[in-house]
Amino acid sequence: MKPTSPPEGSNTAAAPKKSPIVAWLIGLPVVIFAVLMLIGKLMDDPQREQRWVDSETIKICWKQISKPEAERKTQEFHSQEDCDQLELAFKQKYNENP
Repeated sequence: MKPTSPPEGSNTAAAPKKSPIVAWLIGLPVVIFAVLMLIGKLMDDPQREQRWVDSETIKICWKQISKPEAERKTQEFHSQEDCDQLELAFKQKYNENP
């Protein structure tokens, strides 16, 4: 007895085709995320972080100077002149008020 082979038109043993929707559901979010990261990197201002740090330093200075000397935890800033100098340097460096 010879085994019979299935007719050429039927592929009963062939693997089912995967839907392209699965690839789109995985690939599209990855591509969108990559594009957003690239846009964020290109729009990043290298001075932005330093400007923020300088601005916060001035705020901390004024906050510390406003407290009585006995309540100050640190003695980084001693007088109002220190805060004024920080503000002047900020204005000269960034051409804007802190």
